[in-house]
Amino acid sequence: MSVRRIVKIVGVVAAITVVVAAAQGPGGAPAVARTRTPGQARSPIKHIVFIAKENRSFDHYFGAMPDPGNDIEGSTTASCYDKANPSSVTTFTMPEAPDPMPQDVSHANWTFYEAYHNGAMDGFCHERGSHVQSTGADIADTQMQGGDIPNYWAYAKTYGLGDNMFASWRGASFANNVFAVAAQTGRYSTLLDRRAIYGNPEDPLKGSHTWGCSNSAGTTVTMIDLQGALSSVFPCFGFESMPDLMDQYGVSWRYYSSPGSHFVHAGISAIQSVRCAPGDTPPCEQDNPYWDNHVHDPSDFLNDAAAGTLPNVSWFLAKQTEHPPKTACKGENATVNAINAVMRGSDWQSTAIVVWWDEWGGFYDHVLTPTADGVDGSVTGLNSLISYGFRVPLLVISPWSRSGPLVDGGYVSHSFYSHASFARFVEWAFDLPTLGAADDLSKYSANEPTPGNLSGFFDFSSTTPPKGKLALQQRTCPTLTPAQRAYVRTMDDD
Repeated sequence: MSVRRIVKIVGVVAAITVVVAAAQGPGGAPAVARTRTPGQARSPIKHIVFIAKENRSFDHYFGAMPDPGNDIEGSTTASCYDKANPSSVTTFTMPEAPDPMPQDVSHANWTFYEAYHNGAMDGFCHERGSHVQSTGADIADTQMQGGDIPNYWAYAKTYGLGDNMFASWRGASFANNVFAVAAQTGRYSTLLDRRAIYGNPEDPLKGSHTWGCSNSAGTTVTMIDLQGALSSVFPCFGFESMPDLMDQYGVSWRYYSSPGSHFVHAGISAIQSVRCAPGDTPPCEQDNPYWDNHVHDPSDFLNDAAAGTLPNVSWFLAKQTEHPPKTACKGENATVNAINAVMRGSDWQSTAIVVWWDEWGGFYDHVLTPTADGVDGSVTGLNSLISYGFRVPLLVISPWSRSGPLVDGGYVSHSFYSHASFARFVEWAFDLPTLGAADDLSKYSANEPTPGNLSGFFDFSSTTPPKGKLALQQRTCPTLTPAQRAYVRTMDDD
């Protein structure tokens, strides 16, 4: 029997019941003495669904959303400095973003610093790919209007919108995908001498289309150490993740992902304890019933949601990730399809859906990123070279969503969130201990904000949930040109 199975059995059988004097909860619930058991839901929310999307900034998606009460920290203007005369800065109204985008805009780590421009936030116009070569149009400084993503705006206006959510990593997707399931990429672990993910895996046989423990031998991912030196390792990591923690306390989970993308953007595929069979070593090639039992096709999510048989925690990763030039429209349709399935099923009354984006994709945002400078004993600068990236959108959808000032009762949270907030949410919802990474900064002297746990999005003050269902229609989407389709086939999945 594997160590994982033993720990799970011990955790379930010996689930320690604790008596907690609960402080005033979200929505003003009164303080009461409660008996809680780790692994059991502490609120009406018994199901959490994470829907993963890609490569869009907050202002790019929600900066232009009507906000009569000025409740959203959004901007419809952008700034661009003149490289020949850096003191000369032009501020302008962002035009409507094309969908599909004619090309991808760079979003690598070095691009972050180009756009960040020493904190001036006026260098997005100088990112590689920011301008279309044939027309000269600046596409990095554009934003969606209501007709472009009407359903995302409808969810925001009705349920919950986070306008202070930042990517945990200042670069492309892989690190943020791992952060989203493990609350770290190596900094809080000594297994790799506190090196953290810097790049995306490069597989000499499979290219950039597979990420994780099943890559071919010779695959490497670049890592960055505490001093900024770069090195390479195989992209399969031994630190704990949310699935490890949930297994210990009997919290059920599944990851729903297309066969072609099981190893791209699914952060769990880079966690050795999840992806590799007991006794197997990277690159992991042995059959793994544990992985097969937990990783399902997206169509299974739609069936499980409609049937009311979702696990406690689900991840839904559709092919339509919104990575340009893939259309925002088709990505939004995939999200709507998944959310409608949840709303049709009996699990809706006990579900919170979190729609999140992994990084900015090269698109403008006006809010200055927080800095991070954690200290662990004698180790300083724990996160200063990796966190935080630019602001990204965050939607929280639930019948228990708190009512707020937006036009249809939507609530806007200004609390600080990062990809570590997802682990914190699961830990809060099911009374779990922490992973001891960015989800728990209590052991560190950290000159950085603590990521929120999303609980402030909810109102449990009544036995009746405050929000109903919002079943939305999928839209007819624009199609890619032959040149764009060819570009998608060859581009990096970052």
